[in-house]
Amino acid sequence: MSLEPYVYNAVVTSVHDGDTLRANIDLGTGIWNHGGAKTVDGMAIRLVGCNAAELGTPGGDAAAANLQALLPAGTPIVLRSLTWDKYGGRMDADIIEVDGTDLIQQLIAEQWLAAWDGTGERPVPPWPRTVQ
Repeated sequence: MSLEPYVYNAVVTSVHDGDTLRANIDLGTGIWNHGGAKTVDGMAIRLVGCNAAELGTPGGDAAAANLQALLPAGTPIVLRSLTWDKYGGRMDADIIEVDGTDLIQQLIAEQWLAAWDGTGERPVPPWPRTVQ
C-alpha cells in the first residue's frame, strides 16, 4: 500500500542552501508546524528529485542566493510532502509556488539544480551555468 503525499500551504522562514529551506507549515484549522519543540524558525524542507552544489563549492553559494531571491522569508508556497529525508530531521517535498510554478523543474531547467533520484553519486549542475 502506498501512501498519498500531503499538500500544505506554508510560509518560507529561511533558505539554507540551493536545495534546502525552512518553512512554517499550515496544518489547517489554525494549527501551524513551526519545526518542533526545539525550534521556532520552521521545519527543514529538502527539495526532492534534485541536488544543488554544496555551500562553499563552485556554484553552491550562488544557488543558495538564487533560491533566497526567489523565496525570501514570508513567501507563501504550497508544498507536497513525500517522505522524511534519509538523513533525518527534515521533510523531502515538492515545492509549488502559489502561482502554480513547479519550482524544482524551473530550477533544474535553469541549471541551479541537477535532477537526482536520491540514489548513486549526487550530481551537481554545471558551473558556470550554460543557460541564462
